[in-house]
Amino acid sequence: MTATTISLQIPQTRTAPRLAAVIGEWVAALLNALPSGTPAPRYPSREAARVRAMAHRYESSDPRFASELYAAADRHEMLYR
Repeated sequence: MTATTISLQIPQTRTAPRLAAVIGEWVAALLNALPSGTPAPRYPSREAARVRAMAHRYESSDPRFASELYAAADRHEMLYR
């Protein structure tokens, strides 16, 4: 008679450490309690210019991506005028 040994590898479910959820809730409550202040002013023309500058850098290596960036800059500028 021959004996065969089979080893089964059952993945263990991983859980977060016991206090991780509680600490996460505390940190979230702390962040929500902080004053948010006033939002920073938006400058659509500057933001679009930065995206166009990045598109210009990609023009020779990836013209398709550059054209997408140019289009996104145009849409952004038109949306936030």
